[in-house]
Amino acid sequence: MSSQHPRFVTVCQQLLALGVICAALTPAANVLNLELVPHPPDDAKSATPSPTVNASMAAYARASARTSVVPDQVVDPTVKEYSLTARRGARMLPSSLKASSRRLNGGAAKIVSDPQSVTGYGAVGVTWEHGNVVPDDQIAIDVRTRDADGWSEWLAMAYADDHGPDPDSEEGLRARPGTDEMLVGDVDQVQVRIESDQTAPADIKLAVIDPGVATRTVREKAAIDTGILPSATTTTEADAADEGAALSSSEGDLDLAAASFTPKPVIYSRAQWGADERMRDPGSLRYFEVHAGFVHHTVNANNYQARDVPAILRGIYAYHTQSRGWSDVGYNYLVDRFGRIWEGRYGGIDRPVVGAHTLGFNDGAFAMSAIGNFEEVQPSSAMVQAYGALFGWKLSLHGVDASSMKQFVTSKNFPAVNGHRDAASTACPGRYLYAKLPEIRRLAARAQVGFSGRQLESDMAGTPEPDLIVRRAADGQGFVIPLRKDDAGGYRAGRPLASAVNMTDDDRILSAGDWDRDGHGDLITRRAGSGALFLRPGLGNGLFGPYSKLAGGFKNVGLLAAVGDMTGDGWPDLMGQPVGGTMQIYPGQGAGGLKASYVAYSKVTASRQIGVGLWDLDGAPDTLTRTGGKLQLLGGNGPGGLTGARSLTLDLTPYDWVVGISDIALVGHPDLVVRSKGTGELWLIEATSNGFGAPQLLGTGFNSYDLVG
Repeated sequence: MSSQHPRFVTVCQQLLALGVICAALTPAANVLNLELVPHPPDDAKSATPSPTVNASMAAYARASARTSVVPDQVVDPTVKEYSLTARRGARMLPSSLKASSRRLNGGAAKIVSDPQSVTGYGAVGVTWEHGNVVPDDQIAIDVRTRDADGWSEWLAMAYADDHGPDPDSEEGLRARPGTDEMLVGDVDQVQVRIESDQTAPADIKLAVIDPGVATRTVREKAAIDTGILPSATTTTEADAADEGAALSSSEGDLDLAAASFTPKPVIYSRAQWGADERMRDPGSLRYFEVHAGFVHHTVNANNYQARDVPAILRGIYAYHTQSRGWSDVGYNYLVDRFGRIWEGRYGGIDRPVVGAHTLGFNDGAFAMSAIGNFEEVQPSSAMVQAYGALFGWKLSLHGVDASSMKQFVTSKNFPAVNGHRDAASTACPGRYLYAKLPEIRRLAARAQVGFSGRQLESDMAGTPEPDLIVRRAADGQGFVIPLRKDDAGGYRAGRPLASAVNMTDDDRILSAGDWDRDGHGDLITRRAGSGALFLRPGLGNGLFGPYSKLAGGFKNVGLLAAVGDMTGDGWPDLMGQPVGGTMQIYPGQGAGGLKASYVAYSKVTASRQIGVGLWDLDGAPDTLTRTGGKLQLLGGNGPGGLTGARSLTLDLTPYDWVVGISDIALVGHPDLVVRSKGTGELWLIEATSNGFGAPQLLGTGFNSYDLVG
């Protein structure tokens, strides 16, 4: 193996040590709002725990491999709402309100609802008028239930005024304040009691949810293998990958290679808990960034059975959408006491879907909620380990070190793994689960193998420094130009090496990094006319092996570039923009070709895209674009694509070539190679966190070569 692999590891170690986050690229205009359709596979293969899972994850591994009884159909919940106070400005007959109320000293109010019937495995919640956010220390809401043994004791319902969508979001503009949903289970009746320090809020409603009963059930394993995810919008001839197995354990060489990166958990899909997709608001689906994760709990009963969980999830979904006015279930994921992870909010489990879980920080984080009340009981080992597996994988997708204690999320710094109470004045996720955060961090960090593929390595000649790939204009022959360190401590362009690749018929040449993960830099070319992409595997000595067709359908894809491992699955990816369309990610899968593409960003206007890998050091690959003499940085967010753009202070007017190369001096930043117009002089421009260094002459006489495309 060449010296390329040690460079991958060294760069990875340096970037992880830096622990820097840059959040400058966040223009609201480019937050994606798209209905993508990333449906889970219809058939799930067997889920077998990975042999690499150690004893510390054994409980979760067993849970992920089990089968579960789940609905075999959409199940519609029923939400009944009972008015406890009148709407603001409205007159209502006392008989139309389902509660008795009285004023207390000092203007305080006490309201007791009429007992209401409960059907199914019920849940309840209390909401009131939009915009009236009552401080949580000024209102107390209790609930009790009745069964064959009579009425229970009054129990406090959880209410936090910062649990929900951000107020300035489309979702937040119609959201109703209220309690968290509370599972009451199989009881006959429910009653709530509300005590307010001031006049009771207007339009208080008691919601009683019947989650419905599936008439058909099946026994299945988790449907979503996060190692082989379905894609959203197909724009090439490449086929989506087949479904696979569980917890980084897949069949075939392709999956085994990818599994050398962060282990990939399996997740029960929305279909497996019977979600009715008509209940959510497709137009509110948004993507942004992930810099951290939050641990929540649902404050439900803790004695539920495994078969009850789909109904519990439907109850939460119905309460969030029908009573709270949210666009979807608020959490990105949920986990039960048996260690099973469930898909929450729609939009793609690997994408940076903006949820409604941690007010003020939804745009920059994700959340998984534990089903149960962990103020009262200890979480199971399987549940804690599931948090470690999910958080390790999800943070890895977005280039975040799970052990980091400083990640910038929207407006302030947090650790990569947090409890809800770290962002708000709340008991969530309960004292016993909160006490497990250090263990969750350790498990998540241990699961993360590394981010080496994120850096777009450009070594094709087997030397310590990166290289360029060019075509000789006279005959179309390909050459590798190695860059070498000279005796004075600078760098020089070495003698061009014939690559044994004829590029006469190619109109695009991409230095693709270690595309097939064999330790050598590879080449991707596009055939003029047909638009087919071909992979030419590097041999590590400037030569390339026999080519194979990678994908078709790229004739009209402009701004095509190799961008490193954007999706975080261990395989380098491509990015490009079909004519008249938006910027797309084309996920790579090594010699297996490309998965179906999906939207990475709105339409980009530029003459060329320049792949560079980890430019802003946040762990997710970035890309540059050139328009005339201007250079623009498009910051990446891993699977989410790009989050925004800003101009860089480098005048490109004197140059006809601008090529991104990997970090030549291993100081933690990719660099650029440029060629002077007319003279053929080749220059190295090293990038820094503050801008660019002075151009360093690499060599002369390169007028006889071109970059192609």
